[in-house]
Amino acid sequence: MKKRIQFVLWGLIVSISLFAHFPQEKVNNVIFEQRQNKADFTIAETIPQHSMPLQMNSERFDRDVISLATEDLTSPGNRDILYIGPGPDTTFITTDFTQDDDIVVFGQGTLVVDDAMLTLGGNLFLMDAGTAIFRNNAHLHFDQYYVGQYYVWMLDDSSFEATDATVDANGVMHYAQLHDNCSYFASNTYFPDWTFRKVFNSSSLILEDVDHVGDIMVDDSCFVHLTCCDTLMPWFEMPDGSVVNMQFPDPEYVEHFELSDETPGVDGIYYTFIADSCSQCWWSLETLTGCDVTINNSIIRGSCVRMFGENTISISGIEDYAMHSNLIVPLDDRNLVYNNTYVFWWNWYPFDDVVFNIDSCSFGEMIGRGNSEIYATNCFHDGATIMLGSGGDALVSFVDGISHSYVGTFNNSTFLFVNSTVTPMWPYQSTNIAHDNSYLLAVNSSFEYEPEAMDSALAMFALLDSLPDYEVGDTIEISGSAWIEPGEQSSITFDSYTVHYAPVGTNDWTLIEESTDQVSHDVLAEWDTSDVVDGDYDLMLTISDSAGDSLIALRAITLLESSGVGDDVSSVKTELLGNYPNPFNPSTTIAFSLVEPAHSTLCVYNIRGRRVATLLDEPLPAGEHSVTWQAEGCSSGIYFARLTTLEGVRMTKLLLLK
Repeated sequence: MKKRIQFVLWGLIVSISLFAHFPQEKVNNVIFEQRQNKADFTIAETIPQHSMPLQMNSERFDRDVISLATEDLTSPGNRDILYIGPGPDTTFITTDFTQDDDIVVFGQGTLVVDDAMLTLGGNLFLMDAGTAIFRNNAHLHFDQYYVGQYYVWMLDDSSFEATDATVDANGVMHYAQLHDNCSYFASNTYFPDWTFRKVFNSSSLILEDVDHVGDIMVDDSCFVHLTCCDTLMPWFEMPDGSVVNMQFPDPEYVEHFELSDETPGVDGIYYTFIADSCSQCWWSLETLTGCDVTINNSIIRGSCVRMFGENTISISGIEDYAMHSNLIVPLDDRNLVYNNTYVFWWNWYPFDDVVFNIDSCSFGEMIGRGNSEIYATNCFHDGATIMLGSGGDALVSFVDGISHSYVGTFNNSTFLFVNSTVTPMWPYQSTNIAHDNSYLLAVNSSFEYEPEAMDSALAMFALLDSLPDYEVGDTIEISGSAWIEPGEQSSITFDSYTVHYAPVGTNDWTLIEESTDQVSHDVLAEWDTSDVVDGDYDLMLTISDSAGDSLIALRAITLLESSGVGDDVSSVKTELLGNYPNPFNPSTTIAFSLVEPAHSTLCVYNIRGRRVATLLDEPLPAGEHSVTWQAEGCSSGIYFARLTTLEGVRMTKLLLLK
């Protein structure tokens, strides 16, 4: 009998609409207002909220999987999927084998890998009682290059067994999800890469003699038993109606610990978690609407807060790596208290129509989903629990912030960076990707690894480099970036960019330059200031795409009253010749020439206009000169060398790539 199967995954859907727009008005408001009029909230203050019951079971927010439709197994289209099943079909792999697409094991199908390496350039799907067995030094290698690219997906009574085996993900974080009474067993198995296992719906996870276990999402009515394992980070769901008042054991070593409804001080959770003879137990919480949780005298690795409904929630000043003598987290839809408890990392997850304002906080992860809106200002994302992200139709705004991890956008969401930097701590965090008709927008922001767009998504980059003060009459080179990158399935193209100026505080914009050519880290326009007066000005870069969306970047510049020096071109005697090599790492030599002796100052500035080095400040004779800048300790990005003499100012751009 033919069966038809289609997997619809949250991170893999290709949108039909290639011309959906990002929320233009909200994006513009963030750029122009910079959220400066946002109220100043403290930890003790809350905003009245209206809670919304958590949708359970098949409506759960975390059902990243599971829409099953039909597709003829004998006609899988242009994909080269390996199907095992639905009859009593057993496939043995006893020599090294490479599969460049998904493997689907279903029905009575069984996959056995015995003393061989299976290299998989896709997902491993187990469903309808399908079984995968890895034994006798078997090696499952996921050939992926970004976090969450491929999964082990388990549905409907399927099972996964690994004994004396290795499972790796090419140095990148690995995922597995268990749904609907599935079982996952691993004994004496090596997982060199960090693994995140999500366990739902009466499924069982049993690990024995496993080092480097990783994250475990302990939810629903699942059963988890770990024996002689280490480096485990269970996220315990605290659902609607649960009441918990407890202390966790010392995380360094646990002889025996059980968390269930049988645990004293615990009521309203439906799973069982057991750890026997385990070390480095990084206890973490996943609190939901309607829970009542008090943790005493404990060390908590991760505090995950999921927010639902139509609430407006405002948080300020909550930071990672802090001891809390009595912290009442300002959430009106639940009770979350930490007494004499140290919290390593915070994770914030708005859903539905939540508006989440977060200011001057540090956290491990933040992801917006549903129709939620996040407005983050002056925040530090340390990336410990990993990414910044957006999904659904969410808008995430990250202003004046720093991220030490990576960005992932999905579905129709919009992620907006303004005046922020993204510099990953680890190599596996180096890929910033927009998926599935989402938008990754960067305004006056720097990425060590520039964003990529996949399938129908779009990355959009608008950058005006900082400028020093100039004099009226100078011709100013305005440099920066104006480009888009559409995914391969998108028909959106770059339309144009414009550069305008206006006196500060006015909307009297005057065009400097208009172009249909994309620019990346180069000169955008030349501004002849001979027809303006001294004072403060705003520069505005606007880039537009063929779908009618636009992105704006703003910079301020001061024009000083002309001193008259340098007005005659023939009198200019100083030349800044540039630097070599460029790009460079970690040092570059900056060359210039003086026709006459002059006191010379040579400084280096970053793209925010902050001076990072003074290389020279002394009288020099006429002739050619060079100075070497050692840029150790500086992050990748664009810098400017500024040479100042009595004849005026000369600048050149430096590109540091580490």
